[in-house]
Amino acid sequence: MINLEDYRVVELTAEFKSRVYRLDTSVEEGAGDTYNLPWHLEDQINPDDSSIEQLIGVKIGDPVWPNGAPSGHHGSHIQLGIGHNDNWSGLPDGMLGLWDMPIDTYYGEAAVCFFDDLKGEPILPEHLSNVKEGDIVLMGSPYSEDPPWIDGDTAYWLAEEKKIKMLAVGVPGIGWETRTKDPEPDNCPTHRAMTGNNIPIAYPLSNIESLTKDRVFYISLPLNVEQMEGTFIRALAIEDR
Repeated sequence: MINLEDYRVVELTAEFKSRVYRLDTSVEEGAGDTYNLPWHLEDQINPDDSSIEQLIGVKIGDPVWPNGAPSGHHGSHIQLGIGHNDNWSGLPDGMLGLWDMPIDTYYGEAAVCFFDDLKGEPILPEHLSNVKEGDIVLMGSPYSEDPPWIDGDTAYWLAEEKKIKMLAVGVPGIGWETRTKDPEPDNCPTHRAMTGNNIPIAYPLSNIESLTKDRVFYISLPLNVEQMEGTFIRALAIEDR
């Protein structure tokens, strides 16, 4: 039997509080996610047993997210290429979806890379000396303004030389979505490096600064829903006490 008494389990999922529309027409206000995307719930009665259940995503016309229903990219989530960015030019054949990957893709040994001395600077391979081949890489920093950012060459170095298993990013703290407005195929180099090599990206994470070890066991599982290119996760790090 697995015993976690000698380990510390750390929550890395970003806080997210839904707005709830109650049966009595009252509204319990919530708060958006890291990107200010909302989460809405609406009470309904289950006709089979009169219990209360909640519909997800009902506020069509919200000023931030007018679509009503949320996507799998609201809150802490994980994404891969098929169905997500495989419409971009210049990406390789053989890209996979989250549902195609073996379950052990989503957990394993992780290198903790916390950059408290790189404000406004690129993250280079020389800053990632604790990353081993096949690692999950957890990145964070204390900076919400002028955070360190992942250079495109560094992203390809992680993906193709270190062959990392997953990139898991604290936001705010790490700039990883760079050059988003550049013309294809030069846009979004980190996105391309990871999804083009079937490496999932988990973000926005939080609380990485509370980890005390530079290596942990990390787990963030996607929902087992075929054709869903991004899904919500609960992200946890397990470290020695």
